[in-house]
Amino acid sequence: MQQIIYTIIYILFLIGYALWLWPIYFVPEAKRYLIIIGAIAAWRYTWFIINALRATFYKKVYFPTIRKRARALPREMLPKNVFILVTTYRIPEHISISVYRAAIREIINCANKGMKATLIASVVEKSEENLVKKLWTTLKPPQNTKLIIVRFAGTGKRDGLAVAFRALLKEPVNLKDAIVALVDGDSILTDGVMEKCAELFALYPKLGAVTTDEDCILEEKNFAYKVYKQWYKLRFAQRDTYMASAALSRRVPTLTGRMSVYRGILFLDPEFTETVQYDFIEHWRIGWLRFLTGDDKSTWYYVLKNGWEMLYVSDAMVYTHEDPPDPNFLKGATMLMMRWYGNSLRATYRAMKIPSSIASLYMWYMIRDQRITMWTGLYGLLAAILGEIKWGGGIIFAYFWWILFTRFIIILYYAMQRGYYYMSWPFFLYFNQIYGSLVKIYITSHLYRQKWTRQKTILAGEETIWDRLYVVATSHMELVAKILTFFILTGYSVGFFNIYDLINLTRIFGGR
Repeated sequence: MQQIIYTIIYILFLIGYALWLWPIYFVPEAKRYLIIIGAIAAWRYTWFIINALRATFYKKVYFPTIRKRARALPREMLPKNVFILVTTYRIPEHISISVYRAAIREIINCANKGMKATLIASVVEKSEENLVKKLWTTLKPPQNTKLIIVRFAGTGKRDGLAVAFRALLKEPVNLKDAIVALVDGDSILTDGVMEKCAELFALYPKLGAVTTDEDCILEEKNFAYKVYKQWYKLRFAQRDTYMASAALSRRVPTLTGRMSVYRGILFLDPEFTETVQYDFIEHWRIGWLRFLTGDDKSTWYYVLKNGWEMLYVSDAMVYTHEDPPDPNFLKGATMLMMRWYGNSLRATYRAMKIPSSIASLYMWYMIRDQRITMWTGLYGLLAAILGEIKWGGGIIFAYFWWILFTRFIIILYYAMQRGYYYMSWPFFLYFNQIYGSLVKIYITSHLYRQKWTRQKTILAGEETIWDRLYVVATSHMELVAKILTFFILTGYSVGFFNIYDLINLTRIFGGR
């Protein structure tokens, strides 16, 4: 009821705002501005509409057909072995209990369906090991199940996964007829999620990995946590759309580390384990850069470059416990964006080299579009500011009305897909667009910046103070050059200044 009241207020405000706006379309000098900004807007909104239509078709028509075919398969065709691998590293005990209880329930479900099911717990501390053993004993899995516990030194999730992978390879099973779920220590599997994924692997021999739908669990301790929760909910709504859209091409943008399932044969390749534990890129300016976080981007890259198909299991839900890194929303959002966008941009830096014949034409463009949107997201705002300075007439006010209107339409789509919405979402959408673009632009010039809430920040690949100074200095210089170029191109494109202004500006900076 509260959201309905907020919606009515929002709509009335939009109507009143529209009636108040000045008639900027009568300003002749703004003609070029309106054409250019309209063309950019048409391009970006068309891309969203394409994704929305693809996602809707995938979820309402395409995937239900796949599910129907998968359900009709004889149960004997399902993978004979199922592994659920959970990594636990400094997770609160009450969360670990719910995570492992859900994982063990799925082990039992798989065993009851005739599959041999194994839980591999990769833990750091003895208390975590004892907790898993106690839950296993309490829930009493049947005979065709097994519990494996491995310990690692707490040097990061990548090492924890690698240790578990090697334990997996020692098992006397045929991994060619197995699936392996990689589950974070804060992710709760819902009933039947493993069987739903297993059916897809039985249906498609070329399917290398799948990822599921997600939603968050976040206790609203105070107002800040309430803000975080609504922000996270929007992120998962957006994820749902773009995952479903991409999956129509049998690829996904990422194999989310919270919960993704892989074909067992992938683990037989030593490169798969090496990629997860020691992944790196060779950057033209920074040099050798090892990945600290983003193990899910490493597995995604391996699966993508080797031509395996991927799917989004839209009817399987996984709930994740979210723990904001800072009580201050802006500070916490910045930390999370630095990690999320950094992992993504480092992964796509090399993924752009994968040809469309392997990645699929849609994914080929989607990877590149990620680099474009960080600039187009800022283009409209900068153009509106420059237009207001140049011509006045209320251009900036018209721009903000358009933002409020279009973001409202977008959240209505998300509401139809998710079954709920918050009236904070239009503002969060714009926050993600503007502030998120700024973070992405910064990260593209500072790919060495990596941070995870349970690990230390490192400047990977640097050996001396001179190396460090070179990387930091050239990164700042690159960032400044990009921003200046963006400002000049934007100003010129909308008619804020002409070619003669640019020549004069060049003469001024050239000292002539």
